[in-house]
Amino acid sequence: MKISHKLFFAFIGLTTIILIATLSLARWSFEQGFLNYINALEQERLHAIAVEQTKLYQNNQHDWHQISRRDLLDTFRYTPANYKNALPPNVHATPPPLRSQSQSPSEKPLGPKRPPPHLKPKGGMPPAPKTGLYSIDNKWIGGNRISNLGSATHFAIMLDGKVIGRLYSPAIRQVNSDSATEFANQQLFANLWIGCLCLLLAGAISFILARLLLVPVEKVLQGISHLSRGNYEKRFSHYRKDELGQLMRDIDLLAVTLEKNRSARNRWFADISHELRTPLAILCGEIDAIKAGIRPFDQQQLLSLEQEILRLKLLVDDLFQLSLADLGGLKYQFEPLDLQACIAESMTSLTQKFAEKGLECQLNQAEAVWVSGDKRRMQQLITNILLNSAAYTDAPGKVVVDILVEGKHAVICINDTKPTVNSADCDLLFEPLFRLDSSRSRRVNGAGLGLTICKNIAEAHSASIKARPSNIGGLCIEVVIPLLKK
Repeated sequence: MKISHKLFFAFIGLTTIILIATLSLARWSFEQGFLNYINALEQERLHAIAVEQTKLYQNNQHDWHQISRRDLLDTFRYTPANYKNALPPNVHATPPPLRSQSQSPSEKPLGPKRPPPHLKPKGGMPPAPKTGLYSIDNKWIGGNRISNLGSATHFAIMLDGKVIGRLYSPAIRQVNSDSATEFANQQLFANLWIGCLCLLLAGAISFILARLLLVPVEKVLQGISHLSRGNYEKRFSHYRKDELGQLMRDIDLLAVTLEKNRSARNRWFADISHELRTPLAILCGEIDAIKAGIRPFDQQQLLSLEQEILRLKLLVDDLFQLSLADLGGLKYQFEPLDLQACIAESMTSLTQKFAEKGLECQLNQAEAVWVSGDKRRMQQLITNILLNSAAYTDAPGKVVVDILVEGKHAVICINDTKPTVNSADCDLLFEPLFRLDSSRSRRVNGAGLGLTICKNIAEAHSASIKARPSNIGGLCIEVVIPLLKK
């Protein structure tokens, strides 16, 4: 099954679940609301009955037992609707005036008249719902006896702010009326039709959305497929402005990064092969010359062989150190470290080297500057930078080391005299095996890995290292390292 079909059915399935849940909740809400409405009508009926029974109570000397059962039953029969319709035009369902003091006790105010026979609905009055009249202490007075007063619908009969009795009718839990049932069924069928229409509309929208969403997704999948096959040159023609567009940009950036890494790896292998092949070729040539008797095997020839072997050893050691640094395998033991003493010690160990090159080395710092670092690795970093300056500085020349304190950081600046480096090439100096000259003619025996190892050591000390043209004509390498926290 295609992805578009899966996405379409996923949309339809989700829409169907939500629609069923919504219609079920709407149906439950309707039934509850309908029952509440019917119970509210029952409350209105009880209120109308209470008004009539209050009149009877007043007209019978405020005594329920003096009211005839017929009169009491008539109040239960008349609902607000049929009572109002059954009254003559000149009779209103209002309470009678209160008895005045001039009236004698035997005189009774006129109560509500019963509707004359010609105004009663044909077939007689409708049967009264089960309704019971109870006293304030819940003793039955008249009407129907209600079995469970606690769950029944009730209405208090009030007179002059006091409760004189209570009306009870069974609470309506379900609708038994034919008209009410028919109305509920009509609503159910209407909900089902609405649900079907909504489902059809959701299906059409899901189909359109599936097609719209899958077009960029398929492009993304194609881009990932090109990456998995090693085809890093493919790029997306245009980007969207949403999250999928951001994903496309990230995939293109990943492709560029992978292409750069592949190029760097290929260049790395080519440079390594060249660096290893040159001393090996010299060794093989000299050994063949000795074996053929062209050159005698004397002390001078032995020193020449030793130099090429040392060059191979240095290259292998640098490669080993670089691989350890990349893998995080270099061991560090951080402790309080005096930068001034550390740099001075490294410069002292290279005094003979600078003298042979005809260079002057100078340290412009006499006070201690304390940082947290590994002494052996920091000396390795300083030594590599100084060796790089000694290798690429013309004689007579100078190498100046300054130690500055700027805020919470110590700055080590190592400047040398010409030749210099272009600003655009300064960042490339820390790339493995990078050389400024494209031809393979080496001025020194280094492999171009020293500054790369320095960068890894600096990062391990939470420091930064960068290069720029020097103000004394050559190259300046700057290392910024945090000071020791007091």
